[in-house]
Amino acid sequence: MSSVPEPDRVTYGLKVVALITLSLVLVVVAVKFLEALGTSGILIVAAILIAYLILPLVEALRRRMPLGAALAVSYLLILALVAAFSLVVVPPLVTQLHGLIVQLPGLAQSAQRDLSDPNNSFVKRMPPDVQAYLNTLPAQVNALVAKYGFGVAQRALGAAFSAAALFLSVIIVPILTAYLLTDSEELKRACLGFVPAAARPKALSILRDLNVVLGAFVRGQLLDGAILAALVTIMLAIMHVPYALVIGLGAGVLNLVPYLGAVIGFIPSVALALLYNGWQNALIVGILFAVIQQVDGNVILPRVMKQNLQLSPLVIILSILIFSALFGLVGTFLAVPVTAMLRVLKMHFFPAPAEPDAVFAEA
Repeated sequence: MSSVPEPDRVTYGLKVVALITLSLVLVVVAVKFLEALGTSGILIVAAILIAYLILPLVEALRRRMPLGAALAVSYLLILALVAAFSLVVVPPLVTQLHGLIVQLPGLAQSAQRDLSDPNNSFVKRMPPDVQAYLNTLPAQVNALVAKYGFGVAQRALGAAFSAAALFLSVIIVPILTAYLLTDSEELKRACLGFVPAAARPKALSILRDLNVVLGAFVRGQLLDGAILAALVTIMLAIMHVPYALVIGLGAGVLNLVPYLGAVIGFIPSVALALLYNGWQNALIVGILFAVIQQVDGNVILPRVMKQNLQLSPLVIILSILIFSALFGLVGTFLAVPVTAMLRVLKMHFFPAPAEPDAVFAEA
């Protein structure tokens, strides 16, 4: 049986490490560049995300009409969906959010009374140190919310509803998206212009694969977030947990980082179920959340994304941890698509040696 010589394996490993290092350097440069652009960087990223989101619809419509008409029809459909969402979901969402903000101090006081109650059989079974910590926990949460939560929410709402922000998001982002889609071939030719003629077929193949990966991530993650939001909202409504819509939509938005939405949504759901409905209801809600997380991680997410990204859950979690440590919040959002792009580059430039298992078994 043939084997790959040791120097070849060492050279292959060094090339892969060099590619990953260079890619991380480029990611750092891109992140710093977008941060330096500020609002403009956010608009560019938003335009790219929307372009990938509507690309399949535009391509399907282009078979029947010109590109300009396909873009116009796509925008009209998106506008209709946004209007329907605003009419059906936004009013109850605002009502629940307002109720949660008003009730939050009272909920914290109620939780503190329950945890400090000497007749609470659940707390009495815990060690004294844990009881003391639980007794102070609601006050700590209340203080943190009072110190940071309302200020952050006020600034976020002010930025979201300011005239400038509305103009930039509603007018400029669709225009940028339209230009990205209409000039995509020109952009592709411009990128290939920096590549030697002999290497352009391979470069074009890499660009196509990267495009597939990015599109799969954007569309798959948004679809997965929407499904998760619906599952969590329906489950909490059935279990009579208050503010189900707020928690469900929050879980769906946070799920833009894979697995984060269900994990973060678990805490307020169980806490509210415990405060309003008792420990039995909270236990059932916790179990149902675990079921939803398993269904999302093992059924929904692989079906909508894994086929094109080809990343295992372990690789996804490790990439999120590493990128969040290196680049903060921006790195958390970039972790999965960048890791998938690194996999594409590695496959094109350094394909694995033939029969690696047999080779390493002999080594």
